[in-house]
Amino acid sequence: MNAAWTRGSLAERLAMRWRGPQQAASESLDIFSELRRSKKLLLLPNDRVGGLFLGATIYQSLRQQYPDAHISLLTDERWAPLARQIPFVDRVLSTTSMQRVWSQDFRTLIEQLRTEAFDLAVSLGPDCSYRVAQLCGLSGARLRVGFQREGLTPYNVEIVRRSAGDYEADQYQSLLRILGLDVCGEVHWTIGDGKGSQLRERYLDGEFARGSVIGIDLAGGEGRGMSGRQLDDIVGRVIERGARAVLFFSLAERKQVNYLKKAYGNRVLPFEQIDLSGVAALLQGCRALISCNTDVLHLAISLQLPCVAIFDEDARRWVSSRNALVQVVQDRDIRAVSITQVVQGLDRALSRSPAEGFADA
Repeated sequence: MNAAWTRGSLAERLAMRWRGPQQAASESLDIFSELRRSKKLLLLPNDRVGGLFLGATIYQSLRQQYPDAHISLLTDERWAPLARQIPFVDRVLSTTSMQRVWSQDFRTLIEQLRTEAFDLAVSLGPDCSYRVAQLCGLSGARLRVGFQREGLTPYNVEIVRRSAGDYEADQYQSLLRILGLDVCGEVHWTIGDGKGSQLRERYLDGEFARGSVIGIDLAGGEGRGMSGRQLDDIVGRVIERGARAVLFFSLAERKQVNYLKKAYGNRVLPFEQIDLSGVAALLQGCRALISCNTDVLHLAISLQLPCVAIFDEDARRWVSSRNALVQVVQDRDIRAVSITQVVQGLDRALSRSPAEGFADA
């Protein structure tokens, strides 16, 4: 992973030192007394893949711990429409990953956060971006909690993370327990059904909706992703076995989408990921999803959809070993993954869901 993601580029560091807002001076605090009387909370999910969804247990836990508090959640503007459906938070604040720490927009956001006078700010990313760590540190909250980071001191309460290979959501829960806060059970995502039903009726109707519909995420996540040939093989095998495919794509995959649409015609349905509420709605009309480690994968997991999750790193951090609906295909070289591995994983994932297996589609 690029060090600039976690620790910030030299330009960002210099900008923060010379021109940026300054963190509050260190002061002596009775941490547990401050925690007990906190009334305004700011939550900053990890801005790596899936961070918004992996934090769901913590949102609910903090709501149960602070039933009368006002809880704000800061997330990327791409995820804001979905974040507003979280029942455990009162308000969603949005930013953008393109916002530089030396920009006026960044300074304006800092000023907005400081005006709020938060009692407690919690950063959930063990390796979130430099920008998000600094937002927590500069928020003006009396307690600023996060995982200890090499070369960064944005928090006045630092938690030493467990093994880097532990499941991300379990690491978040450990953070709360160390603070003496209760942790609720597992949380699953739900999507308001009004717009979702309309989208499914519009896109997944008529001939396309007959039989099985399998979602295929064409994006590569933080890595280089699968090759065009691999994606072509996966789509071809899904169609060969009697299903249709919804292709979730971003602008970078436009050329591949055009090729697949030309090759498979009305048996594939392209849908751009920029409309993430729409992605969620269409996922609920799919039997399963095939995906690399992307936000779409974690959205599908949170919706309890059977998934084939393709990784070129240790998957234990991103996928719970307790989730039988997710079948992991892992290889250090993601482009060495075979179509047989993917199809077998899909069969296993579907065999664990209430619906019939893929082979019988």
